[in-house]
Amino acid sequence: MDEPVTSQPVSCEEMLAASRQETRDAFENRAQMYWYIYDELSAEVGPERASTLMKQAVFRRGLEVGRKYRAAAGSGDLAAVGAIFCDGSPSEGALFTPGIETLEDGRLVLRMESCPLVDAWRKLGLAPEEIDRMCDISAAVDEGTFQGAGLSLTFLDRLGKPGSCRCLLELRLPTAAE
Repeated sequence: MDEPVTSQPVSCEEMLAASRQETRDAFENRAQMYWYIYDELSAEVGPERASTLMKQAVFRRGLEVGRKYRAAAGSGDLAAVGAIFCDGSPSEGALFTPGIETLEDGRLVLRMESCPLVDAWRKLGLAPEEIDRMCDISAAVDEGTFQGAGLSLTFLDRLGKPGSCRCLLELRLPTAAE
């Protein structure tokens, strides 16, 4: 008679490592899907139209994500916006390595020093200009997120740009004229 298969107890650290890898794999899958969708759309409607369509769709998702920032942004608490961003980063920050670069009157610069999407596009062998285009498309989620929260966003740097080593997202509170 066959012996029943039993598994060894798994430690919390092993479960956490497995969960982080599953999350990284999900981001890699997302990056691959973005590329394949873009590639197909580009063949049908051209690269500019494909980019526009994808950015519109990704932006809509960002608007939904932005809800979690609204209260903090609405009260002008950029420190809280930064904390929500950093504390809510997947896998306890292991995937994007987020941080606050600058926090001053009415201005917050968020930093991300790694990106599983960029890693996946590099692994796929995309050219630098293709990676930059995919970052531009993917960044629409951040644009939607922070616009949806009532903040203005400017990318000061993007990890996918040739020679760059981080993303810098500058957030500003709305001015009286806005």
